[in-house]
Amino acid sequence: MSMDPDILRDYVSEARELLEQAQSDALALECAPDSDAVLASLFRAFHTLKGGAGFLDADALVEWTHHLEDLLDKLRSHVLPVTPTTIDVILKGLDVIQCMLDELGRGVYPNPGPSDLGQRICALASVEDVHTSPPESASENVRPIAEQPTGVESAESGTLQAWQKLKPDGKVGVYVERVSEGKDKGAVCVESASKAGDDAASDTISDEEFEQVLDALYGHKAPGVVPPAERRVMDSQVASTAVLPGALPQATAPAPVTSVAAVKTERPSSTSETPESTLRVESARLDSVMNQVGELVLLRNRFLSAMQTTIGEHEDLARIAREMDLTVNDMQSTVMRLRMQPCKRLFQQLPRVVRDVSRQLGKRVNLQFVGEDVEIDKKVVDALSAPLIHLVRNSLDHGIETPADRVMLGKNEIATLRISAVHLGDKVRIEVSDDGNGIDAQQVKQKAVEKGLIGQEEAARLTESDAIDLIFRPGFSTNDVVTEYSGRGVGMDVVKKTTQSLRGRLDVHTNLGTGTTIAMEFPLTLAVLPVLYLRLRRDVYAIPISSVSSLIDVDPQRLYQVQGRALYQAGPEQIVPFVDLGEILHQRPIQLGTEPTDGILTERGLLVVSEVLGNEDSVVKPIDFLSESHWYQGATLSGKGEVVLILDIANLKHSQAEPKRGVA
Repeated sequence: MSMDPDILRDYVSEARELLEQAQSDALALECAPDSDAVLASLFRAFHTLKGGAGFLDADALVEWTHHLEDLLDKLRSHVLPVTPTTIDVILKGLDVIQCMLDELGRGVYPNPGPSDLGQRICALASVEDVHTSPPESASENVRPIAEQPTGVESAESGTLQAWQKLKPDGKVGVYVERVSEGKDKGAVCVESASKAGDDAASDTISDEEFEQVLDALYGHKAPGVVPPAERRVMDSQVASTAVLPGALPQATAPAPVTSVAAVKTERPSSTSETPESTLRVESARLDSVMNQVGELVLLRNRFLSAMQTTIGEHEDLARIAREMDLTVNDMQSTVMRLRMQPCKRLFQQLPRVVRDVSRQLGKRVNLQFVGEDVEIDKKVVDALSAPLIHLVRNSLDHGIETPADRVMLGKNEIATLRISAVHLGDKVRIEVSDDGNGIDAQQVKQKAVEKGLIGQEEAARLTESDAIDLIFRPGFSTNDVVTEYSGRGVGMDVVKKTTQSLRGRLDVHTNLGTGTTIAMEFPLTLAVLPVLYLRLRRDVYAIPISSVSSLIDVDPQRLYQVQGRALYQAGPEQIVPFVDLGEILHQRPIQLGTEPTDGILTERGLLVVSEVLGNEDSVVKPIDFLSESHWYQGATLSGKGEVVLILDIANLKHSQAEPKRGVA
């Protein structure tokens, strides 16, 4: 393509956002088929996509969006009813647009869409209503742009005033803006400068005329395109503000297979963000800035460490050091906020997944969202997309029963699938919960033995929690038959690996017969990691401070051996695994009562070390030779300039039992 790469990149980026909104609108339309506002929002998305595609000469995309636009025109005029079939066609049409945008993103013109789906769209778009005809007043006002007066004639006619300016590349430049509040609602102002540099002429036009302008400019017919409807009348609500699916009234018709509910049901108007308040920046540039801030944090740490011996003797130097510390902290916090994105960006793909899968499985599901405005690091949003989809599909396939089975069990035939996000201090917890049949630990152990993942003796020793953890083993599946959604033994292990790679933790809470919750916890940001330094004999290590509950003195009298496992009584009613880092990392256990010891109570158990040194903000650096070891998250540079390995608590303890309540 000869198109400017910056223009192409901007279009593809904005088009993807339009596509996401169009998918949300399509799903909302299924729940509220009589909503003109949703139809208008969906129509605008296709119209904008078509306009940009025409500017890029992406004829296949222009053709495809034009067909979908014709279909929506039938829905808006109520010639064609909104049914699950029409929604299916629209969603599949959006999938084709996604593929076309992927091709544009690679710098190539997209190929035409699949002919069979195109024929279905055209067939629906060609339906005519013999009982109604377009209003004469509307049809009289809609004329091709070639018939519209131009130049001085347009000023005299009082209809459409628009001058066209030919650019060197032959493109037509048209400048469009919404008129002020004092003019008619729904009006649009179209203006352009003349080639000779005369004053621009402008006036208001109706929505019908505005649509005709865009059709004439960008909706040119490509080979194989079905001619657009001759009379297309745009609702006055096209100029209205888009609304979230959750804000729509529920349809009075029979409930669809899947419904979507959200705690927050309103979103700001699309006009709330002006060009002056929003700036698009490549994520790579933000990553570069964050890396530089990380290096600044390390330099700050080294400076403060080096000045500790002399800073008390110089008051001015001490004040400068404090001010520098505050400034670096503020800069770090500001840059980290730039990387934060609402969880809504992560959740927005799930309604489509739930709708498609539940329909194919014959299940009825009410999808609920909580905490869509909770913000999390962009890296987590990007990395967690596929794992979250797998968790949802797994819940639909394995956890939730069919309507008939649910009725037999005394449950509501419509299952509830809840996706939530909540702040927990410096972490974010994301949960996928269902009210299905839960996980049978005994069945899990039996399947693991059958597949050769564990032996009979090991299975007998496993606690219920350990048995449930087997679902994250590669190759494990409780399904005997391979289906489109499960049975291959892949997916859950990827969920666990992804969670760990993001410095997160994964927990499963299940009750047989009542449901399952799979929870993932992640740090708010992955750019800077607060760590606690510790010494193990002569070596220094670090652990994420977010995993530390408290520091305690280790009492040898509270150490017990239960079925070959070391447990420690951390409190009156708290028994936790006893993790001896000396035994794990040095193959030489720490001698309690003989060697100096400190205890670090973590979410995974009690770590026994030689000494706790202190805490510090750090920047995690990946090290190649550590990739084969599951004990380390990476390395960092301490304030003294030393390379320190960061331990992965979950993997250090993976052979230990989960913390238990109550003394056994």
